[in-house]
Amino acid sequence: MKKMFSLLVVALMAATATFAQSAAELAKQQAELRAIHMKMLNAKPTKAAKKQAKELKKEGWTVPAGEATIEQQITRSQLYGEEYINDEEGNATKRFIMQTAVQTGGTYNAAYAAARSSAQVELAALLKTQIAAAMQSKLDNAQSSAISATTIDKFNQRSRAIVDEALTNAISVLTIYRRLQNNNFEVQVRLAFDKRELQARLKRNLQRELEQEGDQLDSTVQDVICTKF
Repeated sequence: MKKMFSLLVVALMAATATFAQSAAELAKQQAELRAIHMKMLNAKPTKAAKKQAKELKKEGWTVPAGEATIEQQITRSQLYGEEYINDEEGNATKRFIMQTAVQTGGTYNAAYAAARSSAQVELAALLKTQIAAAMQSKLDNAQSSAISATTIDKFNQRSRAIVDEALTNAISVLTIYRRLQNNNFEVQVRLAFDKRELQARLKRNLQRELEQEGDQLDSTVQDVICTKF
């Protein structure tokens, strides 16, 4: 009985330490993101951004009241797309996953909410597909003893809690709209997702939803994010 209690205490301490580490990783990433965001806000519009903005304006696109100009937003989007980090193996990879969506609605707020939701849903679907495929590939090739058919089934069943929840902290880098002939609003949004923060959030969610099996899927998720996006 004492031995079982000791093992339970050790397991609880390990889990607590793991979650504390995940929380610390997220806090670190958020601090880095705030610094990057401030740098982007102060950036001057590029020539390429000005040219693209001119074309968008001809097509009727504009920005909501109080938002940065189209030129500034395009520049910000370009700069986020040019940020690089090194993965665990030292290879350069883009820091942010960029996802764009366009939706229409009877009001601006409805169209904006639909576009933002669409961008997150589309990226979530891609992530789920790629992670599940990577897991299946490792299972088929016997590359990991940690992955079984049961593990893949559990991931698919709980992928909403694992993946969708990890995408809730997106950075809006572009928001423009135009009025259509039927008076509806068409809104285009571009969201940036930090790979480091996304990995930390997915790691935390995998540990919560899949427990011990989730601990051993970290490298699979990291490979997918760094090589597929």
